[in-house]
Amino acid sequence: MASEIREAESWLEKGDEFLSKKLYDKAIECYTRSIELNPNQAFGHFKRGNVLYEKKMLKEAIRDYTNCIILNNNFSFAYFKRGQAFLDAKQLVKAEGDFNKAIELNDEFYLAYFKRAMTRSYMNKNQDALSDFAKTIEIKENYVQAFIQRGHKYFQMKDYQSAINDYSMAINLDPKESKTYISRGIAYGNQNKFRDALNDYTKAVSLDNQSVLGFMYRGMIYNRLKEFDKAILDYDQVVKIKSDYEEAYNYRGIANFATKRYEQSVEDYTKAISYNSKNPSYFYNRANAHFNLKDYIASISDYSETVEIDPRYSAAYFGRASANANLSRYKEAIKDFTRAISLNNKLLQAYIGRGNAYMKMRYFKKALEDYTLAIELDPDNSQAFLNRGITFREMGENTDAGDDFNEFLRLVPKSQQSERIRRWLDKEGILAKY
Repeated sequence: MASEIREAESWLEKGDEFLSKKLYDKAIECYTRSIELNPNQAFGHFKRGNVLYEKKMLKEAIRDYTNCIILNNNFSFAYFKRGQAFLDAKQLVKAEGDFNKAIELNDEFYLAYFKRAMTRSYMNKNQDALSDFAKTIEIKENYVQAFIQRGHKYFQMKDYQSAINDYSMAINLDPKESKTYISRGIAYGNQNKFRDALNDYTKAVSLDNQSVLGFMYRGMIYNRLKEFDKAILDYDQVVKIKSDYEEAYNYRGIANFATKRYEQSVEDYTKAISYNSKNPSYFYNRANAHFNLKDYIASISDYSETVEIDPRYSAAYFGRASANANLSRYKEAIKDFTRAISLNNKLLQAYIGRGNAYMKMRYFKKALEDYTLAIELDPDNSQAFLNRGITFREMGENTDAGDDFNEFLRLVPKSQQSERIRRWLDKEGILAKY
Protein backbone atom coordinates (compact mmCIF):
# COMPACT_ATOMS: atom_id res chain seq x y z
CA MET A 1 0.00 0.00 0.00
CA ALA A 2 2.81 2.39 0.94
CA SER A 3 4.58 1.62 -2.33
CA GLU A 4 1.39 2.39 -4.29
CA ILE A 5 1.07 5.74 -2.51
CA ARG A 6 4.68 6.59 -3.34
CA GLU A 7 4.13 5.56 -6.96
CA ALA A 8 0.96 7.64 -7.08
CA GLU A 9 2.94 10.66 -5.86
CA SER A 10 5.55 9.96 -8.52
CA TRP A 11 2.85 10.06 -11.24
CA LEU A 12 1.60 13.36 -9.82
CA GLU A 13 5.09 14.83 -10.18
CA LYS A 14 5.32 13.58 -13.76
CA GLY A 15 1.95 15.14 -14.47
CA ASP A 16 3.14 18.45 -13.04
CA GLU A 17 6.16 18.29 -15.33
CA PHE A 18 4.01 17.78 -18.42
CA LEU A 19 1.62 20.51 -17.26
CA SER A 20 4.49 23.00 -16.98
CA LYS A 21 5.21 22.29 -20.66
CA LYS A 22 1.49 22.61 -21.54
CA LEU A 23 1.38 18.98 -22.62
CA TYR A 24 -2.12 18.62 -21.26
CA ASP A 25 -3.01 15.18 -22.57
CA LYS A 26 0.19 13.70 -21.15
CA ALA A 27 -0.49 15.43 -17.84
CA ILE A 28 -4.02 13.95 -17.72
CA GLU A 29 -2.61 10.47 -18.36
CA CYS A 30 -0.20 10.85 -15.44
CA TYR A 31 -2.83 12.22 -13.04
CA THR A 32 -5.23 9.46 -14.07
CA ARG A 33 -2.57 6.83 -13.34
CA SER A 34 -1.95 8.45 -9.94
CA ILE A 35 -5.69 8.36 -9.12
CA GLU A 36 -5.91 4.69 -10.15
CA LEU A 37 -3.09 3.85 -7.71
CA ASN A 38 -4.53 5.97 -4.90
CA PRO A 39 -8.25 6.79 -5.46
CA ASN A 40 -8.57 8.52 -2.08
CA GLN A 41 -6.14 11.35 -2.75
CA ALA A 42 -7.98 14.64 -3.20
CA PHE A 43 -5.05 16.35 -4.89
CA GLY A 44 -4.97 13.98 -7.87
CA HIS A 45 -8.58 14.81 -8.72
CA PHE A 46 -7.89 18.51 -8.16
CA LYS A 47 -4.89 18.58 -10.48
CA ARG A 48 -6.61 16.61 -13.21
CA GLY A 49 -9.62 18.90 -12.86
CA ASN A 50 -7.36 21.91 -13.43
CA VAL A 51 -6.01 20.45 -16.67
CA LEU A 52 -9.48 19.52 -17.85
CA TYR A 53 -10.57 23.09 -17.08
CA GLU A 54 -7.69 24.44 -19.17
CA LYS A 55 -8.88 22.23 -22.04
CA LYS A 56 -12.43 23.70 -21.63
CA MET A 57 -13.76 20.26 -20.67
CA LEU A 58 -15.98 21.81 -18.03
CA LYS A 59 -18.26 18.85 -17.30
CA GLU A 60 -15.28 16.56 -16.69
CA ALA A 61 -13.46 19.22 -14.66
CA ILE A 62 -16.52 19.72 -12.44
CA ARG A 63 -16.66 15.95 -11.84
CA ASP A 64 -13.03 15.92 -10.67
CA TYR A 65 -13.46 18.98 -8.44
CA THR A 66 -16.53 17.32 -6.90
CA ASN A 67 -14.54 14.16 -6.17
CA CYS A 68 -11.82 16.29 -4.63
CA ILE A 69 -14.39 18.03 -2.38
CA ILE A 70 -15.88 14.67 -1.34
CA LEU A 71 -12.41 13.58 -0.24
CA ASN A 72 -11.57 16.93 1.42
CA ASN A 73 -14.56 19.16 2.13
CA ASN A 74 -12.42 21.89 3.70
CA PHE A 75 -10.41 22.56 0.56
CA SER A 76 -11.50 26.15 -0.25
CA PHE A 77 -9.61 26.30 -3.53
CA ALA A 78 -11.46 23.25 -4.84
CA TYR A 79 -14.78 25.03 -4.24
CA PHE A 80 -13.34 28.10 -5.94
CA LYS A 81 -12.18 26.15 -9.00
CA ARG A 82 -15.48 24.29 -9.30
CA GLY A 83 -17.29 27.63 -8.97
CA GLN A 84 -15.14 28.96 -11.81
CA ALA A 85 -16.10 25.98 -13.98
CA PHE A 86 -19.78 26.44 -13.13
CA LEU A 87 -19.45 30.14 -13.99
CA ASP A 88 -17.93 29.35 -17.38
CA ALA A 89 -20.72 26.82 -17.95
CA LYS A 90 -23.28 29.59 -17.17
CA GLN A 91 -24.56 27.62 -14.15
CA LEU A 92 -24.67 30.78 -12.08
CA VAL A 93 -26.57 29.59 -9.01
CA LYS A 94 -24.17 26.67 -8.53
CA ALA A 95 -21.20 28.97 -9.12
CA GLU A 96 -22.42 31.43 -6.49
CA GLY A 97 -22.89 28.56 -4.03
CA ASP A 98 -19.32 27.36 -4.51
CA PHE A 99 -17.87 30.84 -4.10
CA ASN A 100 -19.95 31.24 -0.93
CA LYS A 101 -18.39 28.05 0.44
CA ALA A 102 -14.87 29.07 -0.56
CA ILE A 103 -15.35 32.39 1.28
CA GLU A 104 -16.85 30.62 4.31
CA LEU A 105 -13.69 28.51 4.53
CA ASN A 106 -11.36 31.45 3.87
CA ASP A 107 -12.80 34.94 4.41
CA GLU A 108 -9.64 36.59 3.00
CA PHE A 109 -9.94 34.78 -0.34
CA TYR A 110 -10.05 37.90 -2.57
CA LEU A 111 -10.35 35.92 -5.83
CA ALA A 112 -13.45 34.17 -4.49
CA TYR A 113 -15.03 37.55 -3.70
CA PHE A 114 -14.07 38.76 -7.18
CA LYS A 115 -15.53 35.75 -8.96
CA ARG A 116 -18.67 35.90 -6.83
CA ALA A 117 -18.96 39.55 -7.81
CA MET A 118 -18.75 38.57 -11.48
CA THR A 119 -21.33 35.84 -10.96
CA ARG A 120 -23.72 38.18 -9.17
CA SER A 121 -23.20 40.78 -11.85
CA TYR A 122 -24.35 38.28 -14.49
CA MET A 123 -27.32 37.47 -12.23
CA ASN A 124 -28.16 41.22 -12.09
CA LYS A 125 -27.66 41.23 -8.33
CA ASN A 126 -26.04 44.60 -8.78
CA GLN A 127 -25.67 45.78 -5.20
CA ASP A 128 -24.38 42.39 -4.05
CA ALA A 129 -21.89 42.43 -6.93
CA LEU A 130 -20.70 45.94 -6.03
CA SER A 131 -20.32 44.86 -2.40
CA ASP A 132 -18.13 41.91 -3.47
CA PHE A 133 -16.00 44.09 -5.74
CA ALA A 134 -15.49 46.46 -2.79
CA LYS A 135 -14.49 43.55 -0.55
CA THR A 136 -12.04 42.33 -3.19
CA ILE A 137 -10.40 45.76 -3.28
CA GLU A 138 -10.41 45.99 0.51
CA ILE A 139 -8.40 42.75 0.71
CA LYS A 140 -6.19 43.43 -2.32
CA GLU A 141 -6.21 47.14 -3.00
CA ASN A 142 -4.04 46.99 -6.13
CA TYR A 143 -6.12 44.34 -7.93
CA VAL A 144 -6.62 46.04 -11.30
CA GLN A 145 -9.31 43.69 -12.61
CA ALA A 146 -11.59 44.48 -9.66
CA PHE A 147 -11.55 48.17 -10.59
CA ILE A 148 -12.09 47.41 -14.28
CA GLN A 149 -14.97 45.00 -13.72
CA ARG A 150 -16.62 47.25 -11.14
CA GLY A 151 -16.26 50.03 -13.70
CA HIS A 152 -18.06 47.85 -16.25
CA LYS A 153 -20.85 47.19 -13.73
CA TYR A 154 -21.25 50.90 -12.99
CA PHE A 155 -21.29 51.58 -16.75
CA GLN A 156 -24.00 48.95 -17.22
CA MET A 157 -25.97 50.70 -14.45
CA LYS A 158 -25.48 54.01 -16.34
CA ASP A 159 -23.49 55.46 -13.44
CA TYR A 160 -20.87 56.77 -15.83
CA GLN A 161 -18.97 58.95 -13.34
CA SER A 162 -18.42 56.04 -10.95
CA ALA A 163 -17.31 53.94 -13.92
CA ILE A 164 -14.83 56.65 -14.91
CA ASN A 165 -13.50 56.79 -11.35
CA ASP A 166 -12.85 53.04 -11.35
CA TYR A 167 -11.28 53.03 -14.82
CA SER A 168 -9.03 55.88 -13.67
CA MET A 169 -7.93 53.86 -10.63
CA ALA A 170 -7.17 50.91 -12.93
CA ILE A 171 -5.16 53.17 -15.23
CA ASN A 172 -3.15 54.51 -12.28
CA LEU A 173 -2.30 50.93 -11.33
CA ASP A 174 -1.61 49.77 -14.90
CA PRO A 175 -1.08 52.73 -17.26
CA LYS A 176 0.00 50.50 -20.15
CA GLU A 177 -3.32 48.67 -20.69
CA SER A 178 -4.93 50.21 -23.79
CA LYS A 179 -8.35 48.59 -23.28
CA THR A 180 -8.94 50.47 -20.03
CA TYR A 181 -8.49 53.80 -21.82
CA ILE A 182 -11.07 52.64 -24.37
CA SER A 183 -13.54 51.74 -21.60
CA ARG A 184 -13.06 55.13 -19.96
CA GLY A 185 -13.37 56.84 -23.33
CA ILE A 186 -16.74 55.17 -23.91
CA ALA A 187 -17.91 56.34 -20.48
CA TYR A 188 -16.77 59.90 -21.25
CA GLY A 189 -18.65 59.69 -24.55
CA ASN A 190 -21.84 58.82 -22.69
CA GLN A 191 -21.35 62.00 -20.65
CA ASN A 192 -20.90 63.96 -23.91
CA LYS A 193 -17.32 64.73 -22.84
CA PHE A 194 -16.08 64.10 -26.34
CA ARG A 195 -12.66 65.74 -26.01
CA ASP A 196 -11.89 63.63 -22.94
CA ALA A 197 -13.03 60.57 -24.88
CA LEU A 198 -10.77 61.53 -27.79
CA ASN A 199 -7.79 61.85 -25.47
CA ASP A 200 -8.40 58.34 -24.11
CA TYR A 201 -8.81 56.75 -27.54
CA THR A 202 -5.67 58.52 -28.74
CA LYS A 203 -3.78 57.15 -25.73
CA ALA A 204 -5.14 53.68 -26.45
CA VAL A 205 -3.90 53.66 -30.05
CA SER A 206 -0.54 55.10 -28.98
CA LEU A 207 -0.14 52.10 -26.66
CA ASP A 208 -1.43 49.62 -29.23
CA ASN A 209 -1.29 50.68 -32.87
CA GLN A 210 -3.30 47.58 -33.79
CA SER A 211 -6.22 48.53 -31.53
CA VAL A 212 -9.23 48.17 -33.79
CA LEU A 213 -11.59 49.45 -31.10
CA GLY A 214 -9.34 52.41 -30.31
CA PHE A 215 -9.41 53.65 -33.90
CA MET A 216 -13.08 52.69 -34.33
CA TYR A 217 -14.34 54.59 -31.32
CA ARG A 218 -12.14 57.58 -32.03
CA GLY A 219 -13.57 57.69 -35.53
CA MET A 220 -17.09 57.64 -34.09
CA ILE A 221 -16.26 60.58 -31.82
CA TYR A 222 -14.81 62.51 -34.76
CA ASN A 223 -18.08 61.83 -36.59
CA ARG A 224 -20.02 63.24 -33.63
CA LEU A 225 -17.79 66.33 -33.65
CA LYS A 226 -18.27 66.65 -37.44
CA GLU A 227 -14.52 66.25 -37.98
CA PHE A 228 -15.25 63.85 -40.80
CA ASP A 229 -11.86 63.81 -42.53
CA LYS A 230 -10.20 62.72 -39.28
CA ALA A 231 -12.92 60.11 -38.82
CA ILE A 232 -12.25 58.71 -42.30
CA LEU A 233 -8.53 58.35 -41.51
CA ASP A 234 -9.39 56.33 -38.40
CA TYR A 235 -11.82 54.07 -40.27
CA ASP A 236 -9.11 53.57 -42.91
CA GLN A 237 -6.87 52.34 -40.13
CA VAL A 238 -9.55 49.98 -38.81
CA VAL A 239 -10.09 48.22 -42.14
CA LYS A 240 -6.35 48.08 -42.71
CA ILE A 241 -6.03 46.10 -39.47
CA LYS A 242 -9.27 44.13 -39.83
CA SER A 243 -10.51 44.12 -43.40
CA ASP A 244 -13.85 42.47 -42.62
CA TYR A 245 -14.94 44.98 -39.97
CA GLU A 246 -18.34 45.80 -41.48
CA GLU A 247 -19.23 48.64 -39.10
CA ALA A 248 -16.06 50.52 -40.02
CA TYR A 249 -17.16 50.59 -43.67
CA ASN A 250 -20.63 51.74 -42.59
CA TYR A 251 -19.30 54.56 -40.42
CA ARG A 252 -16.79 55.58 -43.06
CA GLY A 253 -19.72 55.69 -45.45
CA ILE A 254 -21.52 58.01 -43.03
CA ALA A 255 -18.47 60.31 -42.88
CA ASN A 256 -18.15 60.32 -46.68
CA PHE A 257 -21.88 61.02 -46.99
CA ALA A 258 -21.60 63.96 -44.56
CA THR A 259 -18.84 65.46 -46.73
CA LYS A 260 -20.95 64.89 -49.87
CA ARG A 261 -18.65 62.20 -51.23
CA TYR A 262 -21.67 60.17 -52.22
CA GLU A 263 -19.90 57.82 -54.64
CA GLN A 264 -17.38 56.84 -51.95
CA SER A 265 -20.16 56.38 -49.42
CA VAL A 266 -21.97 54.01 -51.83
CA GLU A 267 -18.75 51.99 -52.10
CA ASP A 268 -18.40 51.84 -48.32
CA TYR A 269 -21.99 50.77 -47.72
CA THR A 270 -21.64 48.16 -50.46
CA LYS A 271 -18.57 46.78 -48.70
CA ALA A 272 -20.45 46.66 -45.37
CA ILE A 273 -23.32 44.82 -47.08
CA SER A 274 -20.90 42.30 -48.56
CA TYR A 275 -20.01 41.24 -45.01
CA ASN A 276 -23.52 41.48 -43.57
CA SER A 277 -26.53 41.52 -45.88
CA LYS A 278 -29.01 41.30 -42.99
CA ASN A 279 -28.43 44.75 -41.50
CA PRO A 280 -31.22 47.07 -42.72
CA SER A 281 -29.31 50.24 -41.82
CA TYR A 282 -26.59 49.46 -44.36
CA PHE A 283 -29.15 49.30 -47.19
CA TYR A 284 -30.94 52.38 -45.87
CA ASN A 285 -27.71 54.38 -45.74
CA ARG A 286 -26.77 53.32 -49.27
CA ALA A 287 -30.25 54.23 -50.46
CA ASN A 288 -29.76 57.76 -49.09
CA ALA A 289 -26.45 58.04 -50.93
CA HIS A 290 -28.07 56.90 -54.18
CA PHE A 291 -30.87 59.39 -53.56
CA ASN A 292 -28.39 62.25 -53.22
CA LEU A 293 -26.76 61.14 -56.46
CA LYS A 294 -30.27 61.39 -57.97
CA ASP A 295 -30.13 57.70 -58.80
CA TYR A 296 -33.70 57.22 -57.64
CA ILE A 297 -34.16 53.74 -59.10
CA ALA A 298 -31.16 52.43 -57.17
CA SER A 299 -32.35 54.19 -54.03
CA ILE A 300 -35.81 52.63 -54.34
CA SER A 301 -34.21 49.21 -54.65
CA ASP A 302 -32.22 49.75 -51.43
CA TYR A 303 -35.14 51.24 -49.52
CA SER A 304 -37.17 48.19 -50.58
CA GLU A 305 -34.42 45.88 -49.33
CA THR A 306 -34.43 47.78 -46.03
CA VAL A 307 -38.13 47.22 -45.38
CA GLU A 308 -37.86 43.63 -46.54
CA ILE A 309 -35.43 43.05 -43.67
CA ASP A 310 -37.25 45.33 -41.22
CA PRO A 311 -40.88 46.03 -42.17
CA ARG A 312 -41.16 48.66 -39.42
CA TYR A 313 -38.35 50.88 -40.70
CA SER A 314 -40.44 54.04 -41.10
CA ALA A 315 -37.60 56.21 -42.47
CA ALA A 316 -37.10 53.75 -45.35
CA TYR A 317 -40.76 54.08 -46.41
CA PHE A 318 -40.33 57.86 -46.26
CA GLY A 319 -37.17 57.65 -48.37
CA ARG A 320 -38.79 55.38 -50.95
CA ALA A 321 -41.79 57.70 -51.08
CA SER A 322 -39.52 60.69 -51.72
CA ALA A 323 -37.67 58.81 -54.48
CA ASN A 324 -40.97 57.84 -56.13
CA ALA A 325 -42.15 61.45 -55.90
CA ASN A 326 -38.98 62.55 -57.70
CA LEU A 327 -39.89 60.08 -60.46
CA SER A 328 -43.45 61.52 -60.57
CA ARG A 329 -44.86 58.24 -59.24
CA TYR A 330 -47.20 60.05 -56.93
CA LYS A 331 -49.59 57.19 -56.14
CA GLU A 332 -46.70 54.98 -55.04
CA ALA A 333 -45.26 57.91 -53.07
CA ILE A 334 -48.56 58.49 -51.25
CA LYS A 335 -48.76 54.81 -50.26
CA ASP A 336 -45.26 54.92 -48.77
CA PHE A 337 -45.76 58.25 -47.01
CA THR A 338 -48.92 56.79 -45.49
CA ARG A 339 -47.04 53.67 -44.39
CA ALA A 340 -44.32 55.81 -42.82
CA ILE A 341 -46.93 57.84 -40.93
CA SER A 342 -48.69 54.69 -39.72
CA LEU A 343 -45.41 53.58 -38.15
CA ASN A 344 -44.44 57.02 -36.84
CA ASN A 345 -47.27 59.54 -36.61
CA LYS A 346 -44.81 62.25 -35.52
CA LEU A 347 -42.88 62.10 -38.81
CA LEU A 348 -43.58 65.67 -39.86
CA GLN A 349 -41.81 65.56 -43.21
CA ALA A 350 -43.97 62.60 -44.26
CA TYR A 351 -47.11 64.73 -43.92
CA ILE A 352 -45.48 67.49 -45.98
CA GLY A 353 -44.25 64.96 -48.56
CA ARG A 354 -47.68 63.35 -48.87
CA GLY A 355 -49.27 66.80 -49.10
CA ASN A 356 -46.89 67.65 -51.94
CA ALA A 357 -47.82 64.44 -53.76
CA TYR A 358 -51.53 65.22 -53.35
CA MET A 359 -50.83 68.72 -54.72
CA LYS A 360 -49.16 67.26 -57.80
CA MET A 361 -52.28 65.15 -58.33
CA ARG A 362 -54.42 68.25 -57.64
CA TYR A 363 -56.10 66.68 -54.63
CA PHE A 364 -56.10 70.03 -52.91
CA LYS A 365 -58.28 69.20 -49.90
CA LYS A 366 -56.15 66.18 -49.02
CA ALA A 367 -53.04 68.30 -49.41
CA LEU A 368 -54.50 70.93 -47.07
CA GLU A 369 -55.22 68.23 -44.47
CA ASP A 370 -51.63 67.04 -44.51
CA TYR A 371 -50.09 70.50 -44.32
CA THR A 372 -52.41 71.32 -41.43
CA LEU A 373 -51.37 68.15 -39.61
CA ALA A 374 -47.75 69.15 -40.13
CA ILE A 375 -48.42 72.58 -38.65
CA GLU A 376 -50.13 71.00 -35.65
CA LEU A 377 -46.99 68.93 -35.07
CA ASP A 378 -44.72 71.96 -35.50
CA PRO A 379 -46.41 75.39 -35.41
CA ASP A 380 -43.14 77.01 -36.53
CA ASN A 381 -42.65 74.91 -39.64
CA SER A 382 -42.24 77.45 -42.43
CA GLN A 383 -42.43 74.88 -45.24
CA ALA A 384 -45.88 73.68 -44.13
CA PHE A 385 -47.23 77.25 -44.05
CA LEU A 386 -45.72 78.02 -47.45
CA ASN A 387 -47.10 74.87 -49.06
CA ARG A 388 -50.53 75.29 -47.51
CA GLY A 389 -50.56 78.90 -48.70
CA ILE A 390 -49.72 77.77 -52.24
CA THR A 391 -52.54 75.22 -52.05
CA PHE A 392 -55.05 77.84 -50.93
CA ARG A 393 -53.90 80.11 -53.76
CA GLU A 394 -54.35 77.29 -56.28
CA MET A 395 -57.90 76.87 -54.96
CA GLY A 396 -58.53 80.62 -55.38
CA GLU A 397 -58.81 81.18 -51.62
CA ASN A 398 -56.48 84.15 -51.51
CA THR A 399 -57.41 85.38 -48.04
CA ASP A 400 -56.45 82.04 -46.45
CA ALA A 401 -53.39 81.94 -48.71
CA GLY A 402 -52.44 85.41 -47.48
CA ASP A 403 -52.68 84.33 -43.85
CA ASP A 404 -50.32 81.41 -44.45
CA PHE A 405 -47.90 83.44 -46.58
CA ASN A 406 -47.72 86.15 -43.93
CA GLU A 407 -46.97 83.50 -41.32
CA PHE A 408 -44.25 82.14 -43.63
CA LEU A 409 -42.72 85.63 -43.88
CA ARG A 410 -42.73 85.94 -40.10
CA LEU A 411 -40.77 82.69 -39.88
CA VAL A 412 -38.53 83.33 -42.92
CA PRO A 413 -38.28 87.09 -43.45
CA LYS A 414 -35.37 86.92 -45.88
CA SER A 415 -34.98 84.55 -48.81
CA GLN A 416 -35.65 84.57 -52.55
CA GLN A 417 -38.92 82.75 -51.89
CA SER A 418 -39.83 85.35 -49.27
CA GLU A 419 -39.33 88.20 -51.72
CA ARG A 420 -41.62 86.55 -54.29
CA ILE A 421 -44.28 85.93 -51.65
CA ARG A 422 -43.98 89.50 -50.37
CA ARG A 423 -44.51 90.92 -53.87
CA TRP A 424 -47.63 88.78 -54.36
CA LEU A 425 -49.08 89.78 -50.98
CA ASP A 426 -48.37 93.47 -51.70
CA LYS A 427 -50.04 93.17 -55.09
CA GLU A 428 -53.09 91.57 -53.46
CA GLY A 429 -53.10 94.22 -50.76
CA ILE A 430 -52.88 91.68 -47.92
CA LEU A 431 -49.25 92.07 -46.83
CA ALA A 432 -49.15 92.09 -43.02
CA LYS A 433 -47.16 94.76 -41.20
CA TYR A 434 -44.75 93.33 -38.62
